[in-house]
Amino acid sequence: MSVEETGSLKLFEGKQQEITRQELVEQVSEHVNRILRRNLYELKLDERQTFRLLRQKEELRRYLKEAGTGNLQVKEYLISFIQEFLLNGMKMDEEMIKHTFFFSEKGSRQAAVRFDILLFLYKEQYGSGAMEKLIEEHGLLSGTENVITEEQIEHVYGVCGRKLKFIEQIELLSRKIYAYYKGLGAIDELRDMKIDGVSGGVSGKEGTYHSAWIFYHGRSVWLPFLDFEREEEMERISRNLCRYHQPGEISRKKGYLVHEMADHARVVVARPDFAENWMFFIRKLDNIPEVSLQQLVTGGHAEIPVELLKWLMKGCQVTAVTGMQGCGKTTLLTAMVGEIPEEYTIRVLELAFELHLRERYQNRNIVTFRETAGMLEHGGIGGQEALEVQKKTDGAVSIIGEVVSAKVASWMIESGQTGSLFTIFTHHAKSTRSLLLSLRNSLLKEGSFQSERIALEQVTEVVRFDVHLHMNREGQRYIERISEIVPDTESPEGYRIVELVRFDGERYVKLHTISETTRVEMVKWMTKEEKEAFFNVDI
Repeated sequence: MSVEETGSLKLFEGKQQEITRQELVEQVSEHVNRILRRNLYELKLDERQTFRLLRQKEELRRYLKEAGTGNLQVKEYLISFIQEFLLNGMKMDEEMIKHTFFFSEKGSRQAAVRFDILLFLYKEQYGSGAMEKLIEEHGLLSGTENVITEEQIEHVYGVCGRKLKFIEQIELLSRKIYAYYKGLGAIDELRDMKIDGVSGGVSGKEGTYHSAWIFYHGRSVWLPFLDFEREEEMERISRNLCRYHQPGEISRKKGYLVHEMADHARVVVARPDFAENWMFFIRKLDNIPEVSLQQLVTGGHAEIPVELLKWLMKGCQVTAVTGMQGCGKTTLLTAMVGEIPEEYTIRVLELAFELHLRERYQNRNIVTFRETAGMLEHGGIGGQEALEVQKKTDGAVSIIGEVVSAKVASWMIESGQTGSLFTIFTHHAKSTRSLLLSLRNSLLKEGSFQSERIALEQVTEVVRFDVHLHMNREGQRYIERISEIVPDTESPEGYRIVELVRFDGERYVKLHTISETTRVEMVKWMTKEEKEAFFNVDI
């Protein structure tokens, strides 16, 4: 809807002092409200024109509701709308823009402004890869310190910053107004970059809001020059992040929410009294590379773990992918799915949609269910009920996105015992032994068993392999070891952990082969051709 149709405005004419961000946000808000409130029938237009304006009005209303949820189409529409208002409604010109909060003498000297300009310039050339290119090209994280400082930004700006053309200034100003009107404030553009994630409200003492962090190649990196300014802004951003598909209200009674955004980014929001202040954690799951095991696993003799993982999938073995947060568990699991025989149907159970395997493997029979227990008071579905439904959907392979609680662990063990050929899951265990003990304790906690020994026997009968990943401080990710869990009644613990493959820092080394009992079990699920190949492989 053109701004001329709502009345042309020329505001702040001749104003010499800085035009604040709040003033501009308020003017855009008032302009939007005028459009939405206007009775178009009073304009006495013909039917075609009236219908067109009504449709544009409804489109604007719908886009305003979806703003800040990760829908880039919505974001770009509203930015264009604001840009049109600045040019045609406010009659913004080169002289006037010099007095705005962003390009004024006071504003243009701030590190945050210069960072925004740098990101804008790099985005023109590299799109969503702008932040990665900015970091790598200038070595902003070449050391071990996990911070990008104001001094670094000032240096980079001195090297490659430049004065923006007027039309570039208008676009960048429109993006900043959108960020504080309906977007995500200081991290609005960062959220859209190809990084692992971004969080806010996670550092600093009460009353300070220099707490923007990014998750980059497995490293948590602080950007102290970005400021959320006040708790009200943190709350506005956090509530925006919770609005996609209306998952329910975050309240003092339920002080957190785990949800997703329009581009499948996972978002966790917490608020007082559950947390000390409003905070959010965004994990960009669309940044998972579309790679095969051969492309993903690198290093000397990488063919050793790759070959082993391929046969574990063909042999239908229950496999855990373990390691710390950010070490690449989800990425590896996604690549492993590519080695599961194509005739097998796959059923996924998650607390929140994260894997999105159907987008990667569009020709496979894949269905994902998630728990909606957070909305049980409105008829939500708990994990146990979801598992029961999953068993009735002709699933051959079960995948549990992340085993993070006793309840989910219990689902996993049950899934591995009945209802599917085999199960793959991820877990944060630091070692194979801690994985087994954690699963055992989960069964005891859920009341499935009273005896520690019997509970452990159930775990070791189900979980047969542990693929443990590691990430060092430089951000290098690799498979640290692959272990087989062998039930052994003669062992004091009732099982043995046999390390099959280990990474020694430079190359993968094969230490042992799969036990004969497991090999016999694996062969049962292979075709004639696969059996012949399997017998000739030393794994």
